[in-house]
Amino acid sequence: METGDILALIAGIAIVVFVAVLANPPALSKAPVSAGTAVQPAGTVTQFPASITTMLPDVSPIPVETPVVTKSSPPPYRIYYTDKPFTYPVYKMPDHMETFGASEIPWRNQEWVQFAFIEDTRGGLTQVFSVPYPVWVINTTVIAEHHPSDLRIALCYADTGGIIEGEEILNRETSYRVVQTSNTGMYIIITADSINRFRINLETTRAYYDAYSPR
Repeated sequence: METGDILALIAGIAIVVFVAVLANPPALSKAPVSAGTAVQPAGTVTQFPASITTMLPDVSPIPVETPVVTKSSPPPYRIYYTDKPFTYPVYKMPDHMETFGASEIPWRNQEWVQFAFIEDTRGGLTQVFSVPYPVWVINTTVIAEHHPSDLRIALCYADTGGIIEGEEILNRETSYRVVQTSNTGMYIIITADSINRFRINLETTRAYYDAYSPR
């Protein structure tokens, strides 16, 4: 083969390769990809989620308040009238109730606990009851729409009928009477005149209630 023919052949091959590169340039630029490797399209950017710590807002801890626990007390028991008043040593209200004086002032800054009550519209003699607390009060409230009205009570020993405390409430008002008799049978004589309703609460301080209540 002549030298000119060889050069013409080489030139022809070079022209073919050059034209192929111009027609399909990515064919020669692709890098080999191993199996199992994900290929990301050109021009895209992978977005990774922010860490959980940076996504959460700044939240200050909520202060936890310690609840104040107050002692609960059982509901007060009701004292009813007896159906056998004439078997009591004294069943009539004594005269001169004014000798017991005016209402007393209950102790200040004390928590009072009600442990019993009497509520009615008429008078009578209560059942015999006993109080375990060394000091307690008779807290009486009278509701009366008519004047004059009168409520009288006398706390008596169950065995002798002797008067322990007494009071007279005229018209509509509230009265306190401090009692220092305990652990003995007692009953109350009550007379009511022209009143709508009355309530007598027996109360003692929280300290006495916790110390002397039956277990």
